[in-house]
Amino acid sequence: MGGPLMIRTAAAIPERVGAGASFHGGGLVTEKPDSPHLLAASIKARLYIAVAGNDDQRQPDAKDKLREAFAAAKVPAEIEVYPRDQHGWCVADMPMQADGTPIYNKPDAERAWIKLLGLYHSALG
Repeated sequence: MGGPLMIRTAAAIPERVGAGASFHGGGLVTEKPDSPHLLAASIKARLYIAVAGNDDQRQPDAKDKLREAFAAAKVPAEIEVYPRDQHGWCVADMPMQADGTPIYNKPDAERAWIKLLGLYHSALG
């Protein structure tokens, strides 16, 4: 829910949102007429979208549709796939997977956090 909410907020009040990010956000690209990616033309913020590997496998064309929508709208956006990570990898208290392996990936979560801080510094600094 966080990723779509961030995009909808950035589009609804573009004069107040200078940067936004989504970590393992789902539902950013749908077939519905109100799909968040279709709001790109209303966004003025710089964006960082971090995609979990298993989310990318489930919807492999989403990252491309996001890139196309943001490029067409001239929205500076970086979309990065974290191929070895599962949905929720940035949340330290995520439960273990059924096989007992953790979903949380501290090194990649910290890398994503550094990307977020860099985005905020460059867009809002």
